[in-house]
Amino acid sequence: MLSRRLTGTVERIAVVVGGTCESETLRWALDRHTFSRILHIDEAALEKADHFTLGMVLAEVARQVGAGLVIAGETGEEEGQGLVPAALAQQWHAPLVARVREIRGGADGELEIVVPAGGKTCTVGASLPVVIAALARFTDDAAPDAAAPATRVEAMTLTQLGLDSSRLVPRPELLGAQASAPSSQPRQISLDEAARLLLRRT
Repeated sequence: MLSRRLTGTVERIAVVVGGTCESETLRWALDRHTFSRILHIDEAALEKADHFTLGMVLAEVARQVGAGLVIAGETGEEEGQGLVPAALAQQWHAPLVARVREIRGGADGELEIVVPAGGKTCTVGASLPVVIAALARFTDDAAPDAAAPATRVEAMTLTQLGLDSSRLVPRPELLGAQASAPSSQPRQISLDEAARLLLRRT
């Protein structure tokens, strides 16, 4: 979930990366009736994307919508923070706070974040922008509002984010980055260089 402040109010935006229009995650966002926008990035290139590439995509979404706070879910207390929130924070150049139980608004736009520590709870302050990796029960905390109007799902492509899907190559040295664009002009070589190359191959 992305959040941005607009003239004293907070706009909540749900972002679903990959999956079909009938995915469980997208259905959950639609059923909540608590999001002003729901963005669905449905591209075949994302089906086999690594965690770092997904973080890069989400960081671009956060930049485009002008988000100040990103809330990503965790699978459970035992498994700790996932790789996607960490990759998102790194690509967005924002701090990451994991295992969050509660978020409160603080003074001067700062947040008060409640996290478990040593069997107790600890409250820390954080300035925006920040990425929150929240425990599953916290991300599901907002009760659905059946009276709220239905939110339309907005399809978003990688091209709209300025990303080239053909360059999202799943190679270890390119995690979270795009491969270099192919050269538009073939490199010209001299006859002497061509002869040397041919001699090496024979």
